[in-house]
Amino acid sequence: MNINQNEDTIAAIATTPGCSSIGIIRVSGTLTYDVTKKILGLIPKNRKASYLPFKYKNNTIDYGIAILFNHPKSFTGEDMLELHCHGGPVILNTLLKYIVSFPNIRVANPGEFSMRAFLNKKIDLVQAESIIDLINSNSLEFSKKSINIFKGNFSYKIKKLINDVNNLYSHIEAMINFPDDQLEQLSNNTIISNLDDIINATNKLNEQVKNNIILRDGIKIVIIGRPNVGKSSLFNALIGYNNAIVTSFPGTTRDVLRYCINLDGITINISDTAGIHNTNNFIEKIGIKHSLKEIKTANHILLVVDSTTCKIKQLNYIYNNFIKIIKNIPVTIIRNKADLSNENISINKLEKYYIITISAKLKKGLNLIFNHIKDLYIKNNYKFNSINKHRHFNILNNAILHLKRSKENYSYYDILLEELKYVKYYLDSIIGNVYNNELLDEIFSKFCIGK
Repeated sequence: MNINQNEDTIAAIATTPGCSSIGIIRVSGTLTYDVTKKILGLIPKNRKASYLPFKYKNNTIDYGIAILFNHPKSFTGEDMLELHCHGGPVILNTLLKYIVSFPNIRVANPGEFSMRAFLNKKIDLVQAESIIDLINSNSLEFSKKSINIFKGNFSYKIKKLINDVNNLYSHIEAMINFPDDQLEQLSNNTIISNLDDIINATNKLNEQVKNNIILRDGIKIVIIGRPNVGKSSLFNALIGYNNAIVTSFPGTTRDVLRYCINLDGITINISDTAGIHNTNNFIEKIGIKHSLKEIKTANHILLVVDSTTCKIKQLNYIYNNFIKIIKNIPVTIIRNKADLSNENISINKLEKYYIITISAKLKKGLNLIFNHIKDLYIKNNYKFNSINKHRHFNILNNAILHLKRSKENYSYYDILLEELKYVKYYLDSIIGNVYNNELLDEIFSKFCIGK
C-alpha cells in the first residue's frame, strides 16, 4: 500500500458481499463533497442521518440513509460519507462503480480507511490492530479485551512507559552534559529503582499480551497417553459427540483430531492424539510423530491413564516418563475407566499436579475437568508457558532485554543511555510512533475492504 496514495479520495462497500437488508458504501477524502452532491443532489447536515434518494446518472436508484462527517471529526480524519442503502449487490455495485467513475476517485485498498485513521492520528497502531482482532474475535471475552484496547487502555500504559523512560533518559543526559548546574544528581540506587519500576511495568504488560493472545486464539488442550487408555473416548465426551473412532484395539487413532468448544465465553481447542509407545508399526510411528508435534503447541496437557492397570503409586513413574516429552507445559493426569476400577469420581492434587478420576464411557467426571480448566485459565488468569507470539509480545521482549542491560550498566551512563534509546524505540514502535511501509502493509492488508 503506497502511503502517497493517501491524497486520493477512496470508496468501498463496507458490508459483507451478497444479499442483505442493508448495505453500506464509504467514501473518504478531499472529493467527498463532490461525490455527495452528485449522489444526493445536496449537502446534508454534518453528522446527521438524512433519509434521501440516491442518484445514479440523475435517476433515483434507491432511497436510504446518508451521513456526512466533516474532517477532522471522522473515523479517517478526512471528510467522509456513508451511504446506507438496500443490500442488493446490483444496487451497491452500481453505486460504487458510479462513484469511482468520477475523476481522481478510486476503490479503497484493504484496510485503507483504518490506515488513514492511523496516519491522521485518529488512532494509534495498537488501536488499529484491535479493530481486526474485534472483527475476527471468536469469544465474548476477547471481544471485551479488543474494545478496551481500541478505547486506548493498552496504549495509555505504553505511553506512560515511554514517558518514564524519557524522563530517566533526559535526567541522566543532563547530569552528563551539565555537571555544574544545580541539577538533582540521581544516586545509583535511585537509577536502579527507576529501572526496576519500568521493568516490572513492562513485564506486567507482557503478561497482559500473553493473556490476550490466549483469548484470541483459544486455550489449546492436547489429550495424550498410551494406546487404549480411553483418549478418544475422553475426546468424544468433552466435545459432545462421537467424532473419534473408539475400539478395543490399541492404536486406533493414527492422526491428530481437533475440535473447538466454548467454555464460558472462552474458546477451547481440544486435540486427540495417537497413543505414544514403542512400536515397529510404520503407520503408528507416523501417528506418534504427529502427536509429539501437537504437544509442542499445547497450552495444557491431559495425560490419560487406565485406572484398571495404573495404580496411584505408579503415577509418579508415568508422569516422569512423559515429562521428557511434555517439558514445561502444564499437565493434568486423567485416571479413566473408573466404571471398571470402581474408583470414586474425584479430583485430587498429588505434589505438583492434579489427578482427576473419571469415566469417559459413562461421561462421569467431565464437570470436574471443565471446572478445573476454568479455575486455571479463566478465574486465576493462569500464566501460559506455550504461547503463540505476535508483534507486541516480541517487541516487549526486546524492550525487556534492553532494560535488563540498562540495569546491568547503570553506572556507565553512556551505555545506559544507549540501551534506553533501544527501549524507547521498541515501545514507540508498538503504538506506531515509529514505523515503516512494510509494517503498515503487513498490518492493514489483513483488514477487509471498506474498513
